[in-house]
Amino acid sequence: MSTISTGFKKMNWMPKPSTWQAMEAARLKRRQMMEEFQASSAALVSGFQTAQNMQIQGVGDLATRGVQARMDAKVKEMQAQLEERMNSLSKLA
Repeated sequence: MSTISTGFKKMNWMPKPSTWQAMEAARLKRRQMMEEFQASSAALVSGFQTAQNMQIQGVGDLATRGVQARMDAKVKEMQAQLEERMNSLSKLA
């Protein structure tokens, strides 16, 4: 009984890169990966900074609205007191 083996041989048509060339290619790939990582990290940091700034502005806006509401209430109270005094003075005259 004969066994038939099927397989493919390497043709080796292209020359194999030297060790130096392989190291250079790996170094360039690492540099590219580092640059991509730094770019994505910078984008992430920028996003967090924007979110933090928006949160700070939102807190400031809420505080401003609270102060404005208290001031409006105080002004209305003072106007009511002034009107009462004016009415009491007009009754005397």
